Amino acid sequence: MKKIIYTGLVLFLFSALSAFADTYPPEGWTDDILEAIAESERTGKEVLLNFTGSDWCVWCDKLKKEVFSTDEFKDYAEENLILVFLDFPNGIPQSDEQKKQNEVMAQIFGVQGFPTLWLMDSEQVPLMKTGYRDGGAAAYIQHLEDDRPSLDEATKEEYKELIRSTIKEHIGSW
Repeated sequence: MKKIIYTGLVLFLFSALSAFADTYPPEGWTDDILEAIAESERTGKEVLLNFTGSDWCVWCDKLKKEVFSTDEFKDYAEENLILVFLDFPNGIPQSDEQKKQNEVMAQIFGVQGFPTLWLMDSEQVPLMKTGYRDGGAAAYIQHLEDDRPSLDEATKEEYKELIRSTIKEHIGSW
């Protein structure tokens, strides 16, 4: 009986992992920063960088369940955002290139904890830094729309140049 239960558990875990692998990065998200920037420049949509620990971070999972997986957020994102999934998992394999990209991006944006989210405009100017917030999708969308600090033009240009030059130097060019 124990052998049957063990075999069933192993099969369940493999099927759960393969289902997860089919949606990595999650549907609607890209894990390629250069692709995201190019699409943002083409469409004028803002870029939402999600620095996450998808397989271990409790607050990341809460944000995913309460905001990112809702139809309300998905509809908003489809119209307004390019979603970038910058993952730092413990048990999900990633290529060396993916790890390098995520590390470089985390250094550029000074990520020290998870989840950390940065919103950038289509010219790679950071608009705001945020993380998990209570209130669900509607409140999160409102937060993304309303809680942006104002930056002077010189600061915007400085950020833009720093981000572009660091990405080109360490990741590639678009």
